[in-house]
Amino acid sequence: MTDEKKTVVLGPGTKLDSDSERRIRSAGVKAKAENYSVFDPDVAGPTERRFRVLDAKVNRAKRPEDIWTDEAQLLGIDPWHCDLAPAEAAERWAKVTKLSDECDALEARWHDLQDEAETTRKNAAKAHADALRKGVKAPATAAKAFEADAALEGCSLVLRETVADLYRARASYEALLNDRAFLGRYRKAVIAEFNKQRKRAAEAFKTAAGAINETRRRFSVLHSLTMGGLLDVPEEDQGYLTLSGKGWGNADLSSAINIISRQVGETDPFLSGEFLTAPMNDINATAIETAKRVKADLDENRRNYYAESGIASGRVI
Repeated sequence: MTDEKKTVVLGPGTKLDSDSERRIRSAGVKAKAENYSVFDPDVAGPTERRFRVLDAKVNRAKRPEDIWTDEAQLLGIDPWHCDLAPAEAAERWAKVTKLSDECDALEARWHDLQDEAETTRKNAAKAHADALRKGVKAPATAAKAFEADAALEGCSLVLRETVADLYRARASYEALLNDRAFLGRYRKAVIAEFNKQRKRAAEAFKTAAGAINETRRRFSVLHSLTMGGLLDVPEEDQGYLTLSGKGWGNADLSSAINIISRQVGETDPFLSGEFLTAPMNDINATAIETAKRVKADLDENRRNYYAESGIASGRVI
């Protein structure tokens, strides 16, 4: 007979299955059993007594914010890979997000268990008080209180384990950045898409630039006809209605088209992207030479702008 998993719903977007519940209960009972083991303070030495005190502090039911810290929560956001990355990146990132979601669920579960433990303790105190008033034997409540505290402590322990797993999962994901084989496959996929996208961008720009320039011409003619020969308003008010140099007539539009046109028609391999798409062997062989060339260009620009004295020169770059 199979054991059917039971899901414990915690709230919108958070839930734990029965396996997680069993981990919480088991971890809590074990910790409690260790903390409540037979211990005679009169027999134990000072070192053992200090150890017990410190051990009790370490194993107490810590609040989630002491475990699921802001730093830990940052591990589950901001992936560096895109849709073109090899499958390993998505797989490892999926594990990161899964563990991060589990931590959120355990945090919510801890607060539920805290409420349950508090209610259990209050009910136990009330039952003992009622028994004392009536002069009867108090009911057995220790087991319920023990179980409630154990569940709370177990949740803290499982949350700590899950956060540790999350750190390891994020480290595994980041390790791909040092995997040259992975980076090579990733780069190959990006190169193929970049070349296709660059071609599409050039074709789209050619069409868009022609349409924008034609629109600018029509706008200029329309402005002249409307605001010039047909406008029936006093002359002193016409100056406030002019659109000369504004809207489609804005010179910035023309400048933008020129900038994009230069980039689309760029022949310098370093600026056009050709350098970045070359085989790595070729890039490694020419990288130092390219860096020297770029540095020489920058130095030349500085010499054009500054005189030897360090005072700004009047020469135009």
